[in-house]
Amino acid sequence: MSGEAPNTTAEAQVIACPRCGAQLTFSRSRTPLIDACGFESYRLDCDACGTPLGGVVDPADDTLLLSAIVG
Repeated sequence: MSGEAPNTTAEAQVIACPRCGAQLTFSRSRTPLIDACGFESYRLDCDACGTPLGGVVDPADDTLLLSAIVG
């Protein structure tokens, strides 16, 4: 054992706004919200167009699946 602490810092992901295509930087939370279906879920606003966005982290590959929130 090397004595080093494990790396728990999530890598930042570059994601695109589904409405305007702007590039956003996303980093997972150390204390994520888990929704009723057991998915790690996030809400954010696009910096460029202001569209409210929501998404869940795909447990298969840890990428954020993002969509615009309508309504």
